[in-house]
Amino acid sequence: MLGSVISLAFSCLLFVNARAINSLTARDAKPDCKNYHTDFTKGISGWSEIAGATNWEVTKEGLKLKLIAPPNYSEKIDTSTPNKLKYNTAEGEGPTFNASSYMQYGRFSATLKSAKTGGAITAIILIADDKDEIDFELLGKGHKENEQVQSNYFWGKNIVYGKNGASHDVSGGSIFDSFHTYTVDWSPERIKWSVNGETVRTKTRNETKGEYPSSPARVQIGLWDGSKESGTAEWAHGPIEWKTIKEPVTAVIKEVTIECDPEHNNVIN
Repeated sequence: MLGSVISLAFSCLLFVNARAINSLTARDAKPDCKNYHTDFTKGISGWSEIAGATNWEVTKEGLKLKLIAPPNYSEKIDTSTPNKLKYNTAEGEGPTFNASSYMQYGRFSATLKSAKTGGAITAIILIADDKDEIDFELLGKGHKENEQVQSNYFWGKNIVYGKNGASHDVSGGSIFDSFHTYTVDWSPERIKWSVNGETVRTKTRNETKGEYPSSPARVQIGLWDGSKESGTAEWAHGPIEWKTIKEPVTAVIKEVTIECDPEHNNVIN
């Protein structure tokens, strides 16, 4: 999927200067990993804000992430594409947070409401310094497309675009009007994606033919604008039509739980 290209680039751009704890790689000693549960109605303890400094607030529902429109932009048509795809010349600014410690295998769950607007992507991912990545990406509703939940993964040593993603239906209300819990359970043998306790996808190491994310990674949550590149805008059900939308572009993170695999991490409680 073309949007995965920019999704990955977005993550890499944000973290290209990040320093790994003790220069961790998959071959080094076990990472220090902290088990914790964050109730975002009470604050952001345990999380580092790395983008969108003014675009969030703690509310009675949780951590509200807000996407801010670019101050100057124009709407364009990409005439080089067969379907004359639309895009914006600038992207909005959204907040992104990292968990404070790395994890090499384990489990995390995030309960949230995603952004409603097409073109906005609510991201809940594991991101490693060597570009290994495991994702949930939630797409808004727009341009005749309904909201959508997608899973994906990347192996940093041989990144393949448009191959490893999948889409999933979610019951129990819309993903932007109702809270849903998204879980990634990551072991040396397989990755399991679940929504509201129901497994929606499993990928084994054998199925990846060894191209399997295995490096220490941090949990990341964020909200970003996929409108600037025409292919990504189409994938994200955008671009965002800033001049016509009548409500803020927001997502709400209620809580996150991180559980480290004690066999592969030095667990800190």
